[in-house]
Amino acid sequence: MASDVPDLRERRRRETRLEINRAALDLFERNGVAATTVDEIARAAGVSASTFFRHFPTKEESILATDSDVDAEIEAWLATTDSGDIDFAGIEEIYERAAVRLVESADDTRSRVLRARRLIVTDAHLRATAIAFDARKMCRLTDAVASKLGGRESFTFARLLVEGVGMTLRIAFDDWATRVDAGEDANLAEIYRATRVELRRVVVTSSPVRA
Repeated sequence: MASDVPDLRERRRRETRLEINRAALDLFERNGVAATTVDEIARAAGVSASTFFRHFPTKEESILATDSDVDAEIEAWLATTDSGDIDFAGIEEIYERAAVRLVESADDTRSRVLRARRLIVTDAHLRATAIAFDARKMCRLTDAVASKLGGRESFTFARLLVEGVGMTLRIAFDDWATRVDAGEDANLAEIYRATRVELRRVVVTSSPVRA
């Protein structure tokens, strides 16, 4: 049976990405995003600029790192699930596991996620990059779901499915971050579950659109 423990090469890759992420956060907070260069981030992380670019295409994306296990889980889910069973609940369960991982992660991980969000909120250019980054991920996932469902005729359904679930997670994440910044002991997984319930309440109780 295959092990879930990453091999040495993967561990080193993750460690390098983590060092770059930490260095970028420190420099962005100290000097601002615009004034910070890739060379400065690389030097602070103890790597070369070429190594930086092997991991991140831009300096901004170095703090937009996401849970890499999510993409792998979604790929596995699409590969092993019948097209008729591709639904909201399936993707929601994957995202909920990601929320639980963040809740159970080390304080450093949660801190870095929150620091990145604060930078995104206060820096317009970084915010635009984050929106574009998220949109690309949604497009890739939509294409994968549409392909599983049978092609272009399924694209609208796939997009509604992917973006609907993604919207719910973003709203839950923002609520969690706001509460934490306000000093609350908030739990992202619990907030995400509650937001899922709210989404269904909105969909069920909203009045139909009349021409």
